[in-house]
Amino acid sequence: MQKLENIRVLITGVGIKPVRHIFRDIVTNESSHTPVIHNGDEYKANLGASTAFSCAEAGAIVHLVARSGKNLKIVKDWITRSIPRAKVEISTIDLLDKQETEIKLASVSNDIPLYWVQSLGLGAGTVKIRDNNPYLKIDEVSEEFIDAELSVLKSTYMTLQALLPRFRKQAETRICIVSSMSGIRSFVSGSVHNSAKGAISRFANAISLELAPEKIYVSNIRPGGCDTGLYDENIVKSRIAKIRESFGFGSDPDDIRLMPPSSVGKAIVNILSSDGHITSVNIVARGQMPHEGS
Repeated sequence: MQKLENIRVLITGVGIKPVRHIFRDIVTNESSHTPVIHNGDEYKANLGASTAFSCAEAGAIVHLVARSGKNLKIVKDWITRSIPRAKVEISTIDLLDKQETEIKLASVSNDIPLYWVQSLGLGAGTVKIRDNNPYLKIDEVSEEFIDAELSVLKSTYMTLQALLPRFRKQAETRICIVSSMSGIRSFVSGSVHNSAKGAISRFANAISLELAPEKIYVSNIRPGGCDTGLYDENIVKSRIAKIRESFGFGSDPDDIRLMPPSSVGKAIVNILSSDGHITSVNIVARGQMPHEGS
């Protein structure tokens, strides 16, 4: 029996980005993104897309959620071509619309237990910001940027509220909330981004305490930088180089180390299928700052 057989995994925040830069693994020197090929074009899978692939590979029925139906279809095609037995369902939902979220999530089949992976964020393309750059100095921050970052917490909360009635009827439920290492270690140009990720991380911890007695087990996944396409812009690379320098890891923007999103997806499969309740996991790329504090 496969690890996630007879489980449906709802994954919110599924997306892709075009390849604009190639980052390489410090050990293998191979490209560090998880490639999605569609009609001859190559994209970088984000954490949600990669997690969907890993869960489907482990035997789960995966139900993918995003705003963009086009990207969802590309990800579904990628998974079903790569894994012939895969069962992939898709829903386009604006998770900031409470009524739409409740109606569409209520229509997800309840024939088998439902687990949830929340991977909404900047890398998902759900939140739009200038130059894909969340690493802003204090004087660069706008009200719109603050609202964009904090909208992830709001949509996560509304999704949880919509799903809780179903989760409470199940014998057991697993939830993975993907936050970030940025939630536990601050850095220059990170005042808003650190705050927003910290909010998601603390949210995951708080609901874990509240829901565990109901056999709803929440895990907080904190990845460092992943090669999702978010870091391909020159301005983002230059800011990351400054952050690396402040941690003593050099200042060359061409020496940035990122991990493939697939490494996070594989970790999530293990968490969802574990006999224990794994409360939190920190994951960084080889060659990336391993600091768990500022």
